[in-house]
Amino acid sequence: MRIKSYLPVVLIAGLSLAACQDDTENFDNKVFSPTVNPVSNILVKEGTVSETGYVQASMSKNEGFDVNVTFGVIADKVADYNSIYGQDAELLPAGYYEIPEPTVTITAGMVQSPRVPVNFVNLDNLDVSKLYVLPVGIVGAPFDHMSNYVTYFVIREASIINVVANMTKTAATFNATEPEATELSNMEKITVEALLYPTAFPNMLATIMGQEGYFLVRIGDQGVDPNQIQIATANGNLTDAAWKLDTNTWTFLTFTYDTTTGAAEVYFNGVKKGATQYGNFRQPINWNTGAGNFENGDSGKPFFYVGFAWDGNRWFEGNMSELRVWNRLLTSEEINAPLHFYTVDPQSDGLAAYWKLDEGAGDMFHDSANGYDLVCMPNTDPDNIRPAWVEVALPQKSK
Repeated sequence: MRIKSYLPVVLIAGLSLAACQDDTENFDNKVFSPTVNPVSNILVKEGTVSETGYVQASMSKNEGFDVNVTFGVIADKVADYNSIYGQDAELLPAGYYEIPEPTVTITAGMVQSPRVPVNFVNLDNLDVSKLYVLPVGIVGAPFDHMSNYVTYFVIREASIINVVANMTKTAATFNATEPEATELSNMEKITVEALLYPTAFPNMLATIMGQEGYFLVRIGDQGVDPNQIQIATANGNLTDAAWKLDTNTWTFLTFTYDTTTGAAEVYFNGVKKGATQYGNFRQPINWNTGAGNFENGDSGKPFFYVGFAWDGNRWFEGNMSELRVWNRLLTSEEINAPLHFYTVDPQSDGLAAYWKLDEGAGDMFHDSANGYDLVCMPNTDPDNIRPAWVEVALPQKSK
């Protein structure tokens, strides 16, 4: 079985090019690496045999002649990688990689070369209890190169969760092109789950998911600590002093609510927090709202959102993963089942929506359970993509 790794689409190694014409050096041309992170992870799961990464050469302006560039493994850069990133990686042994066509041409009049494949092979025989790195950079060119000419391919054992979404200053709602979310209609009993990594609580209110003025799972409020979970409903709010999240740590939140009794319970990492609370919201919950529009103050129809309610200043500051909505109450035994915090079967009984937030690119969150995909609003920071994608390794291994 071939397992897909999370790989950046384009990995570019920088090339410094000083073109000579009539024996005079041209210092105007520069080369650059638009890759922000020179590290590419090759994630090896059970059954993974091969994967492919890429390097590429780029110049800031074209030349009137072809420029040939050759890539190769630069073994002594392993020490640089370990020093820069605080790791203890070994050089990937020969026999586990190949660069079948290492020489590439930047054609006259062009500024970028085709991509050069770096193939990783026989991975099913690799001892993935170790961390490996393969520094691939420019080893041959008619001109000098700059210091940022190496891509570090890091080969490691894949975790259950390898990438998550940073929701700071962004939010999501149903994709307008998707069908109605019928499984999220008329839920008399509901379980909401989310794997959360808050980095700060800068706003009075922060939203996890739900509908403003109707049924909303959020954090903080007037008179409520900014890190405290609150359930805001059309018939009053619920909270408990024990429902407080810590920053810079992963917490798996489970919230259950029974509309027939009003009983509400909150679990952090499978442990019930505080006492059972009782609310006055007694009607079936309907989160089948269609797509919202992210307009501030638009509560005429309470749309379903992740990370947004009433206005754009109620974002969740930090990372999210494993967002789930069940149309039944999970038991404590189910919540604490092995690896439940990190993955569940998309076909599980009563799983109405399951957004893993592991796409690693783009602005869509795909629903693995019933196809009720979400789309992100534009990030308010123009320097960031929407959302920002963050590499992780979960569950974290004890050292």
